[in-house]
Amino acid sequence: MPYNFQDLLAAYGTLGVKKGSVVHVTGDLMLLMRYEIPGKETVLEAHQSALFELMGREGTLVVPAHSFYLCNTDKPFDVDKTPGMNGVLPEYIRQHPEALRSFHPFVSYAAIGDRAEEICNDISHHGYGPETPMARLIEMDALSVHIGLLPRMSSSIVHHVEMQMGVPYRYTKEFIHPVVRKGEIDKELFYLYVHYKECDIKRDRNVKIFNNYEKEHTVNQVRVGRGMVYSYSMKDFYYSMINTLR
Repeated sequence: MPYNFQDLLAAYGTLGVKKGSVVHVTGDLMLLMRYEIPGKETVLEAHQSALFELMGREGTLVVPAHSFYLCNTDKPFDVDKTPGMNGVLPEYIRQHPEALRSFHPFVSYAAIGDRAEEICNDISHHGYGPETPMARLIEMDALSVHIGLLPRMSSSIVHHVEMQMGVPYRYTKEFIHPVVRKGEIDKELFYLYVHYKECDIKRDRNVKIFNNYEKEHTVNQVRVGRGMVYSYSMKDFYYSMINTLR
């Protein structure tokens, strides 16, 4: 059954989006299936408008605009033009005239709203860790919203906490990468927290981490169309995962 704009308002409201919220959104719109009015632009505009109607002018919408495909290439990163790789809605937000994007060739974020500059400007050259957009979102206790996908399948905050806790299966890798600054191409140092190619770990796609989180906290969920949309507190999850890794 198709969903409509009122369904979106009700769903995002139930998930905790409200006036003045800082909301980090990721996921896959296709998993919700049909919107009542056909057309890609119509669907994207509906989700963006519903979020801002609930957040108001005081709110801030943040999306991942990662471009990991640039790793180990000589292709310059252009903060205004380099496409993100996180789906149609984040890419739609990134291209919004009012969007501000953080400057990192592999791990960037785009934000629109009252606190966009606070989140995206003057950041570290590391992808995760202190003084990154992710660290600032946690400090603001942003609401993480996941469209269609289970949070455990689409939560990059996990890598941020892994870096904070110094897990033994990852290390900091340095990249010398070309970037566009004021119309000129220059090479700069950037860093990612990557895992060793050969490491004896058993992966469970974050099941244990989220199970521990849900012992004391709630992952909110609501049906939209034929799919589900989820949300949780980024600050609560951060401290829960620290305890799990400890």
